[in-house]
Amino acid sequence: MYQVKHLFRLPVRLYSSLPPKFNPWQDYRAYLDQVKTYINRLNPYVELDLRSAALNWDYILNDENSQIIAENIKQRKENEYADIEQIHALHHDVQALFHRIEEKKLDPIQGEDQIKLKIQDLYNHALRIPNNTHPDVPIGNQEQARVVRLVGKKPETTGNSQTIDQIGQELNLMQLENMGHVSFRGAYALFGDFARLERALMYYTFEKLTKNGFKLVSVPDIIHRGIIESCGFPTKGKRSQVYQLDYGEEFGRYCLAGTSEMPIAGLLKHNTFRKDELPLKLAACSRCYRAELPGGKGEGNLYRVHEFNKVEMFAVTTDDDDVSQEMHNEIVRLESSMFEELGLHFRVLDMPSEELGLSAHRKYDIETWMPAKGFYGEISSASNCTDFQSRRLHIKYIDDNGDERFVHTLNGTAMAIPRMLTAIIESNWKPDIGQVQIPVPLRAFMGNREFISKTSATPRTQWIKFLS
Repeated sequence: MYQVKHLFRLPVRLYSSLPPKFNPWQDYRAYLDQVKTYINRLNPYVELDLRSAALNWDYILNDENSQIIAENIKQRKENEYADIEQIHALHHDVQALFHRIEEKKLDPIQGEDQIKLKIQDLYNHALRIPNNTHPDVPIGNQEQARVVRLVGKKPETTGNSQTIDQIGQELNLMQLENMGHVSFRGAYALFGDFARLERALMYYTFEKLTKNGFKLVSVPDIIHRGIIESCGFPTKGKRSQVYQLDYGEEFGRYCLAGTSEMPIAGLLKHNTFRKDELPLKLAACSRCYRAELPGGKGEGNLYRVHEFNKVEMFAVTTDDDDVSQEMHNEIVRLESSMFEELGLHFRVLDMPSEELGLSAHRKYDIETWMPAKGFYGEISSASNCTDFQSRRLHIKYIDDNGDERFVHTLNGTAMAIPRMLTAIIESNWKPDIGQVQIPVPLRAFMGNREFISKTSATPRTQWIKFLS
């Protein structure tokens, strides 16, 4: 047979099960096995030890599922980037090429080259298909978010409420002006007790997470673009918020991580766990880099920044939907307990389909009331990505039958420092005494003091004119 001798240049034994007269439509299973074999031999990132994504090809390429997949793409507003009809058209083209080779109507070598191009194109399109959506997720945009829980008493908003920008400058603990001479636009610097408060939030979070079974890990901030894309974040194009290094051939392959979810997931690639090793719960504090667009003056200078510190949770479970959903709930409960202890008024939202991105099956956001700004601002997010990331990074476990299965991965923001600083400082500002009251859980990390007061003048960045 021609495909045995020439196609993909694979050993004959791989195709010994093919029928004497191979028809890619009638012998669909044998045909699909050949397509999978070729996909498995793709090398999406030559310089990175990462196999091609093990997508659920049986489901994706089944015509009976095209309407379901198309509807999911539409509900998640991914129409511009994912097209199941195009994928199926490529799939049928590949079938036709196989058939023409078998019928000796196409030269095997030429046919092989055409099949390679078609399957590569099919693979690239399939990577853009979003995760399936939990049936209880609200359909639509941000306005359709469902309030799951409301916690704490909403602080009163007065006309003279001060923002963190104003408080920080009044106390000489924050610099916003002239930062463009030192760093990128939107940069900021914290001094004295504001810098200590930033660290206090980190240490408080570490303590809470370790008590709840999370293991701390320190991860790199510069990671390969293949890891980021495998997590569901594009590194190129108008939707990307990723900073990509652009220095020669080598450094252009690497990016600055937007969250430690990315490097943690990368560290687990090509790993297979025993079932009794799960759930695996990890946490990391890292510097996060995002090409954020300005959100307007009403948000303030610390709400949407290009680099910030964040403590992230990452969990790995079996592929049992009930198990991963319970882990999802556990992450949200832990986030909520910390924010409640810190005295914040907040709401937990079940996010709608258009807010899920590529990877999330379901996502809960937590928004806290920011009194000086007069709106609820997002401070945390928790996503159940099911097997979206594990299929791309080949993270598996061995089930009770000894079979390898793809794990479910979950992530959640334990503490996004700038926004938490904003919420805590604005909510605890005492204008009558000109001080910020430190939340009780943080005082042990702040020298057991109750208040943050004005400090002496801090360094200022300014232009210096040199005369020649």
